[in-house]
Amino acid sequence: MENLAAYVGSRIRKLRESRNMTPEKLAEKLGVSRVAVNRYETGARKANQDVLFELANIFHVSINDFFPKTTSIGNAQDMVDIYEQLLPKRQKLVYNYATDQLNKQKHAYSSALGENKHVVYLYGAVSAGTGEYIPQDEDNPEKVIVEGKVPDHDFAVQVNGDSMEPLFADQQIIYVNKANKSEVRNHQFVIAELNGEFFVKKLHIDINGKIKLISLNNKYSDIEIHDFDDFVIQGVVII
Repeated sequence: MENLAAYVGSRIRKLRESRNMTPEKLAEKLGVSRVAVNRYETGARKANQDVLFELANIFHVSINDFFPKTTSIGNAQDMVDIYEQLLPKRQKLVYNYATDQLNKQKHAYSSALGENKHVVYLYGAVSAGTGEYIPQDEDNPEKVIVEGKVPDHDFAVQVNGDSMEPLFADQQIIYVNKANKSEVRNHQFVIAELNGEFFVKKLHIDINGKIKLISLNNKYSDIEIHDFDDFVIQGVVII
């Protein structure tokens, strides 16, 4: 079966076309760019839960209409539904148990490989130069073996380009914690999506609230963010 992002994207496109709605009109209703709508529909960008609920409201359908009728995602949703019915004390027990199982799984990988080797799941590449797409198929990351200490992280990506040298080298694997613009502090190193392209840059916000993405290598110009840009911060790089 095709990956879930592509399936959801095809459903978005069919629902839009069945209502004789242009991509531009849907982009206006969602408050995003025409490029973002295209990336949702092709599966290049995974529509998160908030976007899907908004789309369900626009098309007057259930959010379940975006998913296959028979898919393992239902089992995951059942678990979420059960978790949300638990009292906070019991939710904490479930969370602690799941965290313990994940740590044991990571330890099992490490033990099998050797003391200083670890399995890392790589979710594509980010550009330190002109922008590069990160694959959004979270079910099929690339599994790589790395040596040395691996920090706790939400996802890992590879750097392509030299605009962030000497801190981040070309082809280096970096580790990221998920975050959005409201959670990020000035001068942190971030993974940013700008008009459909992904960058690793230093975030700079001036006293007027204007945002720039800063390169450490002075061969590259800084990138200024405008109000009309489709700009999303995906996470903060762990230094």
